[in-house]
Amino acid sequence: MIHPNDVERWRAKLQQIEAAIALDEDVQKDWRELEKLRPTRNAEARELIDELVETCDFKSFRTAADLWSRKPGPYQSFSGFGQMWLNQVANNLPDDPAVVDVLVEAFTTPSSTDEVLHRFAEVERVTRDLSSKGQPAVGRIPYVLSVFWATDDVTPGWPILWKSTPDRMYDLGWVSSWSNADRYLALVEVARTFYPHDVHRLEHAMWFLTEKQRFVGLNPTMPDMCVEAAQLMGTFTPGEGYADDAGTSRAASLAAQLKGELLLAGQGLRSRLGEVVGRELEFRPLQLRTSFDKDAPFRADTYAVWRQPGETWAPGLRLWATRSGVAFGVHGGWGNGTPEDVTDKTERAKSALPRGYRWFGIKPHKTGDRLIPLDDGPTGELFAGKWWKWDELPPGTELSSEILRHAEALTSVLGAMAEETSTGGVATQSAVSDELKAALSRFKEERPYPNEKDQWNKEERAQFADDLSAENLAVFDLDRFRLLVNAKRYGNPGPQSVLNASLGAMDSLELDAFAGKLREILWGEGDVASRIERGLDHDDLGTKGLGESVLLKLFAITDPGRFLPTFPLTGPVGKIAMLRRLDLPLPDASLSRGQQHVEANDTLRRALEPLLPGDPWGQGQFAFWLLRNEGATTDTEEDRIAQAAEQLLLPESFLREIEELLLEKGQLIFYGPPGTGKTYLADKFAAALQPDPERRMIVQFHPSMSYEDFFEGYRPRTNDKGELSYELRPGPLAMMAAKAEDAPGTPHVMIIDEINRANLPRVFGELLFLLEYRNKSVRTAYRPDEPFELPKNLFFIGTMNTADRSIAMVDAALRRRFHFVPFMPHEGAMKSLLHEWLAKHGEPAWVATLVDKVNDQLRILLKGPHLQVGHSHFMVKTSAGKTALTAERLERIWRYNIYPSIEDQLYGRPDQLAQFTWEHVHEAYGPSSKSGVAATETSVAESEASVVEGAEGGSV
Repeated sequence: MIHPNDVERWRAKLQQIEAAIALDEDVQKDWRELEKLRPTRNAEARELIDELVETCDFKSFRTAADLWSRKPGPYQSFSGFGQMWLNQVANNLPDDPAVVDVLVEAFTTPSSTDEVLHRFAEVERVTRDLSSKGQPAVGRIPYVLSVFWATDDVTPGWPILWKSTPDRMYDLGWVSSWSNADRYLALVEVARTFYPHDVHRLEHAMWFLTEKQRFVGLNPTMPDMCVEAAQLMGTFTPGEGYADDAGTSRAASLAAQLKGELLLAGQGLRSRLGEVVGRELEFRPLQLRTSFDKDAPFRADTYAVWRQPGETWAPGLRLWATRSGVAFGVHGGWGNGTPEDVTDKTERAKSALPRGYRWFGIKPHKTGDRLIPLDDGPTGELFAGKWWKWDELPPGTELSSEILRHAEALTSVLGAMAEETSTGGVATQSAVSDELKAALSRFKEERPYPNEKDQWNKEERAQFADDLSAENLAVFDLDRFRLLVNAKRYGNPGPQSVLNASLGAMDSLELDAFAGKLREILWGEGDVASRIERGLDHDDLGTKGLGESVLLKLFAITDPGRFLPTFPLTGPVGKIAMLRRLDLPLPDASLSRGQQHVEANDTLRRALEPLLPGDPWGQGQFAFWLLRNEGATTDTEEDRIAQAAEQLLLPESFLREIEELLLEKGQLIFYGPPGTGKTYLADKFAAALQPDPERRMIVQFHPSMSYEDFFEGYRPRTNDKGELSYELRPGPLAMMAAKAEDAPGTPHVMIIDEINRANLPRVFGELLFLLEYRNKSVRTAYRPDEPFELPKNLFFIGTMNTADRSIAMVDAALRRRFHFVPFMPHEGAMKSLLHEWLAKHGEPAWVATLVDKVNDQLRILLKGPHLQVGHSHFMVKTSAGKTALTAERLERIWRYNIYPSIEDQLYGRPDQLAQFTWEHVHEAYGPSSKSGVAATETSVAESEASVVEGAEGGSV
């Protein structure tokens, strides 16, 4: 019921809105056109209802309603969410006449509000379990039914629960519940009280506040609200509260109404005030109580605050309403709280304050008269500006123009108050170290920042913020929430299997209750830290699986002016680690978890805001980059490339050249005959570039390899109930790209073994483009709405066996994108590798000569180098002091590994094949042959020469 004291106050507000509407001819013209069509659309809707009652054919009703709602007129918006609800019900309707009977009765016009509640409850009962995804949403039931009830020409009429109507009524403090059933009853009462002959006029008024002009002036009855609220505050006793429950409820209602007036002012004037003062401003609603303490009394005054984003304690603009009058001006914020800070700020503001403006003293919460106009300067909290007594206040929309005029005049005062090296610990640009500025330049260049995906993340945040608004949470969208939780859009909270299981087990009513908890966590009363604590408490607002990372992501999305997209508190990428990296104070460990989160976030935000003003996404990305790149300790004396060259018995210059080639294009391919050590060298070289095995990966291609295997694709999964569904599962490339993106200054290496064995256009798809253009993004097959790019720090090393003729088919596709490095036994870095390995391990030197001679023959017979014998066949290790290449092992290697390959190439040429049997090559090039003896003597001579050369060079 509307409180008797509120009737005339609400009537005054509606008159104020109507006065603003009267000034907008375009709006009035549009409404007249819609109202002309209402009788026709109403008659058509009544025919649909009559047919539904007669046939009980709900699916036909759904189809006919779809056609009806698309026609021009006042019900055209129903074709969106309203028609979606009808479709979801019809598509999942069980073969149960009792369910249809409930639905048929629900669409007929009720005769009382009791009947309304009964129908809401019955429709909830029969639709709550129709779909496993929590649809159709129970929150839409009052809206859908009210549309059809409104088409019945009865007196009193039934208004429609359009989204804008209960939302603005909630803002004004005229309704306190988030249940759409409760909100509809409140709407009915207000509409019939103030517009008894046209209940739809209230819908128009609330739509005007939403879409056209949010601020239409301050309700002239606000002084009466302040007086009544102050009287109730006089009955409040600390520790005991108000005198009774009725007093508590009434005090809360008055505080909500006072807040609502300034809420509309804050929202409606924000952008225009920002333009006037030349600063980006954000508006934050005031809490209902006098402090963050949940047991504090409710307010008897109210104000709106506009500050720069992230500047929680900085100077800002205020519009302040008390029972004696209204003030608009500049509030000094809280600064660092020291007397020196207040004195400095006061002196700067005094010199900048124009004539005609005054200072105000601020009293404690007691009477509702907290502002005292002063003749002299302030002695404490700073507030200066324009004062109006209520009978002097510009009426209605005229107040907007006056506020903007005074804001322009006070711009110099706002600048003077903000002119300091720290504001509540917020470092200004002058206090930022040169080291941090240099790091920011590196971050922007190396990452780089910003790019297309950064812009996409910011756009996604805005869309998610709309989903999580208090108004939209009235109807929970499970699919959108799952996307927020599980995708990396605007930051990754990590795997959420437990939360997903909890959500999957909820029916539509339980999801509605879950959405109510989210509303309370994000938009409820009390300070943020306490709401985080309540969200983590399963006995309060918590839900199994709803952890702090998800909660902090929700706050980062809904309050970007304060929260950074850095979700964990502890761990290698948590806020504590970031604070340590920036040498900033850590939150007190004795604080609650929620308080530590908020304090750590605020400290980080104050430090990073001057570097990337108003850009929380960029600040978060820079913090991650600092943590993973700037803060890492490296052994600058360790040269892993040189170590690898020594281990691999290869010239260091060869590995240096490979490194340069890889850095130049981002990808290269080792190609050559089998057994030339391509994969082995790729693995060792990758380890030299990146010693962390978590940042390296090897995959092997094969003919059946697909895009879904390599990058990502949908894979089947079953839930706890055994129900089959499909989920987008990342492949090796998607996982490595994510790791590389999270650590942009750290190299990540992917080895693709046998790269030529797969159908590369099929496996890479649109990613082939990204191999060549690392600074560009594409929309991939399974993420068409998300830009994807290959990070510059993700390198690819492919290996290609040239004995496989398929190399000819991939050269054209890969040549531009890859550098190709040959691994040929007879030339380059591989030419002497087997000789050196044999000498180092005390194995017979004649084996290398035998391989060289055989390869000379094969190159001639097979007209090319791609089918030679690889040296790795003979690089067999054994325990120290023992010979690995015994006569028996050499014969086995040749007979079972090498000869079959040669036999395959010389098939049908027995005469030529005969010269490659072990007996023949051993006799021709073995230890007893001239070649073998010469090889041994040469090996000894070369060893002696190297010692002499080393001595002459001064090395040991």
